[in-house]
This record gives sequence, structure tokens and C-alpha cells, in this order.
Amino acid sequence: MAEVSPVQLTQLLEVTRRLTVTTDLDALLAHIAQAACTMLGCERASIFLHDDVANQLWTKVAIGMENKEIRVPASAGIVGAAFSSKQLIHVPDPYNDPRFNPEPDRKSGFRTRSLLTVPMDDVTHKPIGVLQLVNKRDGGFAPADLLLSQALADQAGVAIQRFRLQEAAIDGAALKKEMTLAQEVQQALIPRSPPTLPGLECFGYTRPASMTGGDGFDYWKIGEDRLGFFVGDASGHGIAPALVVSQARTLLRALADIAPDPHELICRVNKRMCEDMAAGRFVTMFVGVISCDGLLHWSSGGHGPILIQQSPGAPIEQLEPPGPPVGVMDPFMGEMLEPIQINPGGRVVVLSDGLFEAFNPAGEQLGVEPILEVMQRGASSPSDLVAELRNLAINWQGKDEPKDDQTAVVVQRV
Repeated sequence: MAEVSPVQLTQLLEVTRRLTVTTDLDALLAHIAQAACTMLGCERASIFLHDDVANQLWTKVAIGMENKEIRVPASAGIVGAAFSSKQLIHVPDPYNDPRFNPEPDRKSGFRTRSLLTVPMDDVTHKPIGVLQLVNKRDGGFAPADLLLSQALADQAGVAIQRFRLQEAAIDGAALKKEMTLAQEVQQALIPRSPPTLPGLECFGYTRPASMTGGDGFDYWKIGEDRLGFFVGDASGHGIAPALVVSQARTLLRALADIAPDPHELICRVNKRMCEDMAAGRFVTMFVGVISCDGLLHWSSGGHGPILIQQSPGAPIEQLEPPGPPVGVMDPFMGEMLEPIQINPGGRVVVLSDGLFEAFNPAGEQLGVEPILEVMQRGASSPSDLVAELRNLAINWQGKDEPKDDQTAVVVQRV
């Protein structure tokens, strides 16, 4: 894995914090470009945004150049290629790339030696622009630079989309439309399909209590032999918790490829959330990383119980979170845990409290025991077990709509 320095990690986290509070678009773009120059040690940086109406890429923020608005067709040059393909493009020698336009260099006397061009997407995976970095000062761009630039671009895309949502609300968008936009953002964070790894299967489900919920989950591949998975539950439900859990998930994913240790990830996310969240808000959060041979590393900030069945028919362990919810205090007080071996047929089940605290019409809570009974019956696959847990909750409630958001993620070794 490419080496990223502790200083660069700190800079990335600081950028993330700044992006959550900047409310002016020009200042936001300037901060992203300046941060890119600082983090990656390059001479120039530009932010191009997509104009949907004109189908052009435009910028008026370009560190190291005159900040006047520039517009190009959305398919033109290297920025257009990165935007259209949604792929990072590293060009070590631009003058030998036919997509490069040397005319600005001739006019200014500047020499472009290397280019790193990174697409920016919003959380619906729609391309919204491009981050372009010019001339690494101490040589060519290294593999760690590619990783950091993509993490920065991911954070920038979310920040720009959040700015646009805020602008839509300020311009007088109706509450229903505002809720619908927030719902679309949150729904886009739900994985479309589980990742495929040899020897592992996973499946997740979430049901919000209103148009938007405070629950979220995710799973993703780390390299070729590890699966990362996450379940988060922000206090309350509605727009504010939906944005909080979305921020936690986005920050987690930005850091996961760089430092894929669950305890370290929760520590870093907790630090940022403590600084950014309003008083009284918090997130319970589980993070697991399991290898194809079944070795599970995990940590949890206030999210539990975590249900572990190490092999088929084995007793189900209820593991308690080692630390408090994320966003309550810094540093995170949880201890690093020993990994757990999951044998073939064994599984990990992570639920939000909306499931085991579901109420029936008489006001009684479901509890954990009925869930354990469903697990002991031995559903053949993660999707089957999630379906059984969902039916259990619906039958107990007497209706589909829960009073609190309900989420379940099952990871099984096959």
C-alpha cells in the first residue's frame, strides 16, 4: 500500500473539517485548491465545475494562475477526459500527450512538467467537476499522491453538493423538496450491491422511520482479500441526523484505504465529529474489517450488541462496544481489541437499536432474544437472514413503518 505520511493524514482531516463549515462557494473552492497544493507539494491547482446547461467545465479558482473564469467543453483535453471517464488521469509528461494543449504555456512562459487530474463526484456518483494538480515540486507524482488526491476529491465533491443543497434551501425551496433532496442523498449512500470476495458473503438493509433517517451502512473491498463494513446510527431521525451519519460514512470511506484499522478509523472520525457536531448530537458506529480467511478486526463507538456466531450451530456471542458513541469526547476512550476468527459458516450480525427496540401495539419492546432465535435457526445466506429479521420486526410491530430507523448488516464466511 502507498505510504501516506502522518502530516498528510492530519492535513486531510483538517481539510475535511474546514469543508464542513465553509459557506461561500468561492472560498470553498479556493480552500480545496490551496489544500491540494499544500498536501501534495505541487505548484498549481485548479478546480473545474460542470455547467449542466452549457455542458462545459468552468473555473475561476486556479492557485498559481490569474483567477479569471475559464470555460472549456466538458469533453475537451485532459480535464474533459477525466470528467467524462470518471477516472483519475496521471500524465507524467504532458507534452507527449495529444490531449494536452501547450498554448497557455507558450503565452505565459510556464512549463507544465506533470499533471494529476481527478474527477469529483457527488454522493449519487454523478460527476460534478475535476480537480487538477500541476507540477510536483520534488519530482513526479507518487502512488501516495494519487491516493490522497482521490480522497481529497471525494471530500470536495460531498462538500460542493452540500453547499448546493444549502443554497437550494436558502433560495426558498419548499420543505418537502428539501426532504426529498436529503432522502436522495442518503439513499445514494446505500450500496447498490454487496462486493464480491472469495469465501465471504454480505448483505445489508435499512428502513428509515421517516423520509430521511439517522441510520446508515456500507461495505466495500479493501484490496483483493478484505471486506470493510460499517453501521452508524446518529441520534434522532430526520434531515440533521441523515447529514451527520452521511458525513461520518464519507469521512470513514475517505480514510479507510489509507489506514484500514477499525480502531484507528473510529479514533480519527471521532476527533473530527467532536469538533464539528452540535452539542448533544452523537453517532453510534461499528467498523469491521474481515479477511477472506475469516479474521475479523473490529471496533465500536457505542454501537452494540454485536452478534458473533463463529461457526454454524455455535453459541451466539453478544459483544459490547469498547467505547462511547462517536462525537461525545476526544480522544476516543475505547481500547484496541483482539481480532476474532470466524470459521466457515460463521457470521457477524450488526443491527441498529431500532430493530431490537421495536415496539408492538401494546408498547412492549422486541428485545434481543427473538433475534438470537432467528439466528439459531440457521438461515442459509446473509440475505435470507436479513429477510427473516425484517419479517420479525414487521410482525412484531404489526406494520412496516417503524418508530425508529432499522438497519441490519450480515457478513458470513462461506
